Amino acid sequence: MRFLVIPCFNEEKRLIQGEVTKCIEMLNCMVVLVDDGSTDGTLKILNKLSLQFPQNIDVLPLSANVGKGEAVRAGFNYAFEHGATRVLFCDADFAVGPYDLLRICNTLDEHTESKAVIGSRIAMFGSNIQRSAFRHYTGRVFATLVSLTLGHQIYDTQCGAKVFKVDNEVMRAFSEPFLSRWAFDVEVIGRLLRMEQSRKNQTLILELPLLNWSEIPGTKLNLVSQLRTVLELLKIRLSLKDWS
Repeated sequence: MRFLVIPCFNEEKRLIQGEVTKCIEMLNCMVVLVDDGSTDGTLKILNKLSLQFPQNIDVLPLSANVGKGEAVRAGFNYAFEHGATRVLFCDADFAVGPYDLLRICNTLDEHTESKAVIGSRIAMFGSNIQRSAFRHYTGRVFATLVSLTLGHQIYDTQCGAKVFKVDNEVMRAFSEPFLSRWAFDVEVIGRLLRMEQSRKNQTLILELPLLNWSEIPGTKLNLVSQLRTVLELLKIRLSLKDWS
């Protein structure tokens, strides 16, 4: 059974409710809306959605703001406890739409040896990737640092579209708190790579170029947070030694 985790923090003006219902229909999934201690009307909106679709939407309210990484981790562990076989997550602004989420799910189903498929924002013919030049180039610098941290070439760890197969290693990767609020994707990927290192599985994690991605105004990752996240990569690199 597929579960879709959507972390929400003060998303009253950005959450596109219609996209949530499209995901339910296209992905045939259960949606877990995690409210990360919002201070606006987000939780009220989430509860209303849950009442409209009680069979397909669960709301997981957190008592305090813990950051995107821990909100996603809470949603994943909730899904594990409720019988999920595949768990994916996306951002509440739906910069990645339901069709691309379906594509990454289908790709994982087609590659039984893989544990995860992550969407990549690669601008090329046939795709529509709308991203500012500043975010593109800072993203490339960050991706280079991530590749050095992990010891593997990965084009885009920070795209908010990933799906994971539920097994013992994946559940373990989400079992312990993350060091970073924003670079938790790097930690998850690093933990899985370290645990599978002896098996030399070249298709452990696949990247799938997205067909559409639109930058949505209102990101909560400011310049200070970006610099802090870069510094956290060293802590992540050191912590991954415990996952070998």
